[in-house]
Amino acid sequence: MGPTLLGQSKAYVAKLFPPGGRLVLLTFAEFGFMFHLFLLGLQIDTCIVKSIGRKTVVIAPTGTIIPMVFGVAAYKILEHAPPSEHVVALLVLIIANALTPFIDISGLLYEINILNSEIGRFASSISVVSDACAWFLAFVVRNIGAALKYSSTEPLSMIAMVVGYYCFLLFLMRPLVIWIDSFTPKDRPFEESHLIAILCIVLVNGFFAEYIGEHARFGAFVLGLSLPNGPTLGAIIIQKLEVLCTMLLLPIYCTTSGFRTQLSSIANASAAKTELIIFAGYFGKFIGTILPSIYFKIPFKESLTLTLIMCCKGVMAITIYSVLRGGQIITTQTYTLLILSMIMATGLATIFIRHLYDPSIRYMADTRRTIKNSAQNSCLRMLVCIHSEENVSSFTNLIEVSNPTKENPIFVCVLQLVEITGRATSILVKLDKQNNLLASNLDFSRQISNAFDHYENYSQGSVKIQNFKAIAPCASMHDDICTLAMDQETSIIIVPFHKIWAIDGIAEANIPFLRIVNKNVLKKAPCSIGVLVDRGEIGGNLSILTGNSSYLVAMLFIGGVDDREALVYSIRMAGHPNVNLTVVQLIASGYNTSNYQNNLDKEAMDELWASINSNQKIKHEEETMRHGADTTHVIQKMANNFDLVIVGRYREPHSPVTLGLIEWSECPELGILGDMLANSSFRFSVLVVQHKSPE
Repeated sequence: MGPTLLGQSKAYVAKLFPPGGRLVLLTFAEFGFMFHLFLLGLQIDTCIVKSIGRKTVVIAPTGTIIPMVFGVAAYKILEHAPPSEHVVALLVLIIANALTPFIDISGLLYEINILNSEIGRFASSISVVSDACAWFLAFVVRNIGAALKYSSTEPLSMIAMVVGYYCFLLFLMRPLVIWIDSFTPKDRPFEESHLIAILCIVLVNGFFAEYIGEHARFGAFVLGLSLPNGPTLGAIIIQKLEVLCTMLLLPIYCTTSGFRTQLSSIANASAAKTELIIFAGYFGKFIGTILPSIYFKIPFKESLTLTLIMCCKGVMAITIYSVLRGGQIITTQTYTLLILSMIMATGLATIFIRHLYDPSIRYMADTRRTIKNSAQNSCLRMLVCIHSEENVSSFTNLIEVSNPTKENPIFVCVLQLVEITGRATSILVKLDKQNNLLASNLDFSRQISNAFDHYENYSQGSVKIQNFKAIAPCASMHDDICTLAMDQETSIIIVPFHKIWAIDGIAEANIPFLRIVNKNVLKKAPCSIGVLVDRGEIGGNLSILTGNSSYLVAMLFIGGVDDREALVYSIRMAGHPNVNLTVVQLIASGYNTSNYQNNLDKEAMDELWASINSNQKIKHEEETMRHGADTTHVIQKMANNFDLVIVGRYREPHSPVTLGLIEWSECPELGILGDMLANSSFRFSVLVVQHKSPE
């Protein structure tokens, strides 16, 4: 059986008591790291197991076994001049060096913003399988060792204790945490007493893990993994402990682990021989990953990126090395070499990964899908991004305004955006209506899916809905959005604005996460983009789904590629029986654009006049602008006359139409007019459109 917590404490006292402050620091950091692993477990969605395929099952064991083979081969070559370590210690060293901890890989992917990329998800799956194989191997070896050392019946008692521990964790600890969480209403803050009770449960769980021979850190991780990671539990605990555990205690833990290294211990010949064995393990990891990747016809650049990722290590590797050093299985010299090798290999690999792999190249290669290009097609394909339940009504209204019919239906991908607040797994998955496993974990996720499914039924075949969910970090969430837009061949992506207004017209909430996502999508989307500024609640905007009166839409046309795309979208909306469209053309006095742009703008106006001739609900007005003040005056006249105003994003920087307005810009990512409409006290909703297709 493994050491108890009390035994560990005595060992620490015996080794570190003279420098008492250092003892306190180390023990404090150990507990901090245990809670850090608990948080990581909370953030991991177990549905990652679904993404494990044949490639993963092959590459993961190969990338673990071949480093061991190379390490043993290096040891055999050096057998006549062995390093200073004992043979058992060297075998443990070879096995530890061959591992690919999932926690380390997910942390690396999070730091370099490719956690939710194709390679990032593949690497996460491989590390999960590698960890599972390593845990099973360690369990078998430990029981075989117990059988050889004590008796053949000893492993049976060990197995019984391990099975009993996991039953204790799943059927007592897990329900107890969920029961405590059930006392907190959804709309009320999490009580401190409940948080303290949960932390005490984590400590008790760590005690039992140590008692049966598992490490308390591993027990905390498994407990977090078993808990639901919804907004009422996981996100709240993460919010309260993330800064303390990840930003403070984790660096302290890594620092105290660094205290154990001694550079003076590697200044001899035996250190060089041990380093050769360590290097052989890294080389074996490289060969064991890249060869099967190439065999499965993964492009060489991506295979090399995947291989470098799997060669990286992090805080979990440091923990393993520290445990081996604390148990006196390896010497200080070997521990120092392992730490230095890890730092060098991970540092160099990270530099190469950043230069080798850019996930946006995949979906930026084809940027010709727009509303204009799909106007002749029978089906408009849209991707709408939902952050919260408040977005549902505004987006269903916009879809309906887009004029879906049975003859010309609209295919809508609804993508629910869930931000990862720390290092964990990233998931992009389709939510099936019959077996919505992911949505069942999050109430708001299920409600959003159900709302859009009901709208699909209401549309009677004119709208087809597919629900997706993306769980990803803020910095790379746009990769999921753009990848899904490319895979589903959508013509336009609609994202919500990052501000939410209260009923009195004052900005009630500002969501920085959404603003970062929107900026990245505007830069890299493979199709047209629309940013929806929803003021339906404060302006009393009619819902076209239930309203019998007209829904009034205005479009401001100055010229340029974005305005032409916005005009095409507006004309499509005007085909709806309840939509009236007014196109206000703002003409810059004494300012001429290129002949190329003028010709394209003229063609757009010709198409508008053709639509006016066939649809009396479309109106056209012209206004001559000398400077930005004239533009502001025209927009002020529109304030109470429309439900939705559509504008293009880009503007000629020196056009008189926007002259003097840029100095007041708060959200330049919306363009000059879009920013003015979004941040002013107007009570109509705004749609800012950007055309992405090159001309």
